[in-house]
Amino acid sequence: MNTPILFGWHDANEPDSLRGVKPNTVGVEVPTEEVGVRGLMVRDPYATQILKGEKVWEIRGRPTQIRGPVVIVKSGSGRAFGIANLVHVLGPLEVGDLEHAPELPEAEREEIARHGLPYPKTYAYVFRNPKWFECPIPYRHSNGAVTWVRLPDLDLGAVRYAASPFEGSEFRLV
Repeated sequence: MNTPILFGWHDANEPDSLRGVKPNTVGVEVPTEEVGVRGLMVRDPYATQILKGEKVWEIRGRPTQIRGPVVIVKSGSGRAFGIANLVHVLGPLEVGDLEHAPELPEAEREEIARHGLPYPKTYAYVFRNPKWFECPIPYRHSNGAVTWVRLPDLDLGAVRYAASPFEGSEFRLV
């Protein structure tokens, strides 16, 4: 069960190695599952905020069992811009859980305070260690994919990452 702490949430079952860890301090691991790499469709500015480490929680209407490295795909762009480790899913959450959560950008907290929860059951995908790709990577979008896309041709071991977020794909003309 999730228990509130002074600055956000933590799970009593969360490994000590992740508790209190700030973004960019946990290494990205390449998945060994047969499913392969998954991409999460995220609208901007939220995708950019996740990759900058400004947004730790991505708010969704369903939980997921997926954990590990997730490619961040900016919705409508046809390109993957970076990767972050999905380490945990919290929820279902209430308005009070999100209104004051430092894991969300201020504008998103204000929107939730004004309009309430975006979904009947609201969950937070918890991301750590975001990394920009050196250049955006085009991908083939499967018909019907709305939230998750499979990226079987993407080899995370061969991808070049930006040395800093300010050298990443967000700032290059493509």
